[in-house]
Amino acid sequence: MIHRRLWTCLAFSGLAMAQNLPDGTGKDTFARVCSECHGLEQATELKLTKAAWQTTIDSMAAKGATATKEEFTAIVNYLVKNFGQEEAAAPPKVAAKVMPEGAGKEIILRECTACHMPDHFTKYQHTNEEWQAIVVRMGTRVRSATKDELETVQKYLATNYPKVEDAGKVNVNKATAKDIETRLNLTPAEAEAVVQYRQRHGDFREWGDMLVIYGVDGLKLQAVKDRMSF
Repeated sequence: MIHRRLWTCLAFSGLAMAQNLPDGTGKDTFARVCSECHGLEQATELKLTKAAWQTTIDSMAAKGATATKEEFTAIVNYLVKNFGQEEAAAPPKVAAKVMPEGAGKEIILRECTACHMPDHFTKYQHTNEEWQAIVVRMGTRVRSATKDELETVQKYLATNYPKVEDAGKVNVNKATAKDIETRLNLTPAEAEAVVQYRQRHGDFREWGDMLVIYGVDGLKLQAVKDRMSF
């Protein structure tokens, strides 16, 4: 359990940072919820697309951040408005063409495109177990999909987007603190914080998951995200 004094310091730090945030709907919620685990500057120094902010907030929610669904939505909208990055979004019908044919494709287009563009799924490669965990997690948010349909989606994703290890990248779910330090240009303390967080909370799914780690510079992570594997 974190010592009460540390929580007090974090709270005062969050309040101080909040005074410098742009005004708008979601500001107070963002300051309250996100300062529970890390400094607000870790978020406000970044410029991310809406999809990337959504992924980051979803990760925070999965790790126990306390807020309602409406409050999480307000946080995402606030971050996109004030710390967003433009992204070129292809029309769904065009983007869907890049997805291979298969039994799971139509289910994904039917259930998942309310929150994700179809080509979102083409950008990641995971092991069968990792895809299974992702589909199980997303299945809790897609109430209309049956168990059989979710299994079909999992098999579709695992077949078409399998994980292929790139020797030129650092697998942050397996690398030692020393490897993370030297190959990703982090300080020894930052690298150790990454490993300790991984050990407590489990594997990272993508680089945005690491933005919640207290004491790790988010700008450094963003700069080397293309040198990471998961």
